[in-house]
Amino acid sequence: MKTMWRSFGLGIVGAIVGGSILVSGARAATELKLRLEWTPILIHSWYFLAEERGWYKEEGLKVEIESGRGSVNTTQVVASGSHDMGQASHSAMAVGRAKEGLQVKAIGALIRKNEMGILVPQGSGWKSPKDLVDNKVKIVMSPGGFDIPFLEPWFRLAGTNYKDATFVSVDTTIKGSTYVSKGGDAVSTSPAFFRAIFAAQGRPSDIFWMADLGVDVPGTGIIASEKAIAEKPEAIRGFLRATTRAMDHILGKKNYEDAFNAVLKLRPESKPNKDVMLAQFKDHEFLWVTDETKGKPWGYMGVQDWERAVKVMADINVIPAGRDPKEFYTNDLLRKVTN
Repeated sequence: MKTMWRSFGLGIVGAIVGGSILVSGARAATELKLRLEWTPILIHSWYFLAEERGWYKEEGLKVEIESGRGSVNTTQVVASGSHDMGQASHSAMAVGRAKEGLQVKAIGALIRKNEMGILVPQGSGWKSPKDLVDNKVKIVMSPGGFDIPFLEPWFRLAGTNYKDATFVSVDTTIKGSTYVSKGGDAVSTSPAFFRAIFAAQGRPSDIFWMADLGVDVPGTGIIASEKAIAEKPEAIRGFLRATTRAMDHILGKKNYEDAFNAVLKLRPESKPNKDVMLAQFKDHEFLWVTDETKGKPWGYMGVQDWERAVKVMADINVIPAGRDPKEFYTNDLLRKVTN
């Protein structure tokens, strides 16, 4: 009997000691803070899908996702060091780095083509900035918007003067509603995102794009502070693995409904509209991939795409000439690819 109880006691001690080893050996999740450029929408759905499916957890991460107030603001916030990463226009980020010395860098592409453009009422016949100036059209815009540095050169390339345009300047939070309520008859924005929203609100619209006149610059992507890249490279690599896994599920396999359901489940307060979101994904399809990035993993940024973009931005005077494209981006934190 004594032998039995002695064995039982040793078993308990062994279980306790073993349990202690397991607990002490378990690694705490690495925390990362991500600042969006806006409230949760379709181009944030990969983060929520990765969270819902437990893919960040598999990478040993706890990701805090915070809404933002535009790409320019998000770039400044990430550069301040309060957040590790952000989602923002890579073009706006490049301007902030080149002109203000902000210590941020692109680490993964989402929308690889320039998504900036102008929406006008359907059937208006306006097809360029020159048409808007000649017809004295009221153009809704927001100071500090990611499009602002590019409007002057775009109008110039269209053969007209930005200073002759009629702008209605409003806060970013009411830019869309101002256009829908006809407080302006054009709006400078991300047309692929907003066209479906405005159509659902009774303002069907046509699009013309900056890229059509040669403003060939990067679209929206993931940025990180130089501090975070230096201090948390492995955590960021894990974040990008999980995020691009979600992007492949949504974009590569076109599981758009899964994207909608993830946003609805984790951010119900954003009240996503299923029909609108599916239409938005359709409008974005031609923006995800450039010629150089075809066949490359999600997130990968084309070397020649960035070289061309930096030249274009220098040529139109939104960044100083002579900047090395490699200072603005890195593919080193992504899955390895063969060029």
